[in-house]
Amino acid sequence: MPAERPALTPELCYSAETLRRFLLLSRSLTDDTISGDLNSIPTVKESKLLGSGNSWTKPEREKVGSRRRICKDFVTSSVFESWKARDKILEYCEKIANERKSEISAITARKPKVDPRLDPYEARDLPTYTKEEEILSWVAKERGVEDIVRDRSWSIICERCLDIGADAASGAAVGDNGSGWKHEFRTWISSKSR
Repeated sequence: MPAERPALTPELCYSAETLRRFLLLSRSLTDDTISGDLNSIPTVKESKLLGSGNSWTKPEREKVGSRRRICKDFVTSSVFESWKARDKILEYCEKIANERKSEISAITARKPKVDPRLDPYEARDLPTYTKEEEILSWVAKERGVEDIVRDRSWSIICERCLDIGADAASGAAVGDNGSGWKHEFRTWISSKSR
């Protein structure tokens, strides 16, 4: 169950504690529990032990097919939805910080330049964007954390879920190092926006 995303306001980005708590809660509810959530799904190793599927009995095929659907539904409805909510927050705060930096740069550019030797205190009256730089730094760090968390989660998903993260032509698992999530997630996002 994904954590409920807080209402996005610029103030929320400037006091990032609430967003950090949301990201932490969302990760703990989705990515940290993914192994337990997927325990009932047959692993890739189990499917190899069962063979190609030609020798499976009808109940075995139905059971594996049902588990494949459950796994795919879990990944799309829980994992990807949670990732999307976290991405939206990070994108929003990045956008807010960049817009504010542009506004500050425009204000600074319009203000006449005064020689600091004539008025050494002139610079103190100019707006700065250190807070916006903090937000952008925070967003970059959180994106790095997201990549690590998603790589780990995707490795578990590839191991536990049949047909997810597998090359359609060869059936071989791809992204065992976790990197295959980016393609699958982008594909899912683009299918949702159609």
